[in-house]
Amino acid sequence: MAKIIARNASLGIDDSSATCRPLSSLVNNIALSWSSESPEVTSFGQNTRERLQDGIKDWELTFDAFFSSGANEVDVVLSGILGGSTRFSFGPAGSTSGCNMYAACAILSTYDMTFGVADAATVSGTLVARSGSLTRTTFA
Repeated sequence: MAKIIARNASLGIDDSSATCRPLSSLVNNIALSWSSESPEVTSFGQNTRERLQDGIKDWELTFDAFFSSGANEVDVVLSGILGGSTRFSFGPAGSTSGCNMYAACAILSTYDMTFGVADAATVSGTLVARSGSLTRTTFA
């Protein structure tokens, strides 16, 4: 099993003009949660639960980054797509050819900015499923 170093991770998010913007140089934390429902079909009289397989799958990607308002950087990209449809690609080991990639059509559901007197300005966001499914492929 290959081990990776998180500092090599990559995140690209399409801006409001559908141009993929690499945000990896500002991102410092990414969490991808993937889940699947297992609908219960237990009936009266049964004394153990019965569940169906292959329920609806869902995912959520959250990230933290340093605030930057430069052209095509995190604040410009995220403020332009909040509540709208976008596409993202996430590479846990980077975005070079052959690295695993997770990609999907998404909605940026939250965008938070934090400014502290003694701290670096940061942002965080949450991407949720819009349509289709989360795909796992490799970068070409």
